[in-house]
Amino acid sequence: MAPRVVKGGPAFTEYIAASKLAEPLFGDLQKYVLDKAAKPSGRRQDVLHPSEMIKSDWCHLAAFHRLRLLAESPDRQRTTFTRENIFQEGHQTHAKWQQWLKEMGRLAGDWYCLYCEDVFWCDTTPDGCGECDAPPAALQYAEVPLNAHPLRIGGKADGYAPQDGALIEIKTLGLGSLRFERPEFLARYEAETEHGKVHDLTRLWRDFRRPLPTAVRQTQLYMYLANHFEDLPCDRTVFFYDFKSTQETKSFTVTYDESFSEPLIEAAAAIVDCLQTDTPPFCNINGRSGCPACLTFKEYVK
Repeated sequence: MAPRVVKGGPAFTEYIAASKLAEPLFGDLQKYVLDKAAKPSGRRQDVLHPSEMIKSDWCHLAAFHRLRLLAESPDRQRTTFTRENIFQEGHQTHAKWQQWLKEMGRLAGDWYCLYCEDVFWCDTTPDGCGECDAPPAALQYAEVPLNAHPLRIGGKADGYAPQDGALIEIKTLGLGSLRFERPEFLARYEAETEHGKVHDLTRLWRDFRRPLPTAVRQTQLYMYLANHFEDLPCDRTVFFYDFKSTQETKSFTVTYDESFSEPLIEAAAAIVDCLQTDTPPFCNINGRSGCPACLTFKEYVK
């Protein structure tokens, strides 16, 4: 077996730095997490992901190549220990809210049985596994699949509340996400001190009154898929936000606007048509010259 090769870049630098930490256990833990993250993600490569489709730089040609090759993008962003730690915190936040909704009997979706590995849908908290009679404690919430099979679109919502006719999205808010998506908003609450920049977190959280733009765009597409392809009636999405800095929470409601998703649905249909005729589309970002996303597939495409 050939030895594992770790390529250069930020992830490699962090991996080497972990090897030199004074506390061996902490260094070993970081290396373990980075090694684990370096393995194939398990994310489906045979579908168009709503999280990618809603981005302004979503390249139709790159999507075509990925679906055709069923491979992860060659330049898939390499991770860091901090990034993996953020992901894990997000998973735990999801589990917390979903557990409360589960206890209330207000959470519908797929459920996974740890005993027999069966996956089944239930409109409320199940009494047990219908396949092997495993108790409720053996069941894990597997969220809400949202697929448009003819269009090769596949994703998952964080939850569905049938009594409320609403999808559920669970988010954490940190300064990093604001810096990336709403820098002008974050700048209002920055002040320079002799120790550097500080933020007025109390005022910032008070004035945070709507979900971040990417979250709104993604949930609009989710609602389109739910109504048109999954027979899950919903006219809104309820957001639960946790503020990382103070652990305060807020809820927002976004109403369904079908017109937003129509251009994305048309683009997905065009990509599927191109796959059926094996005819690559033009790059919609930079024309014949291509953009970074589709050019990463250049060496894989003859």
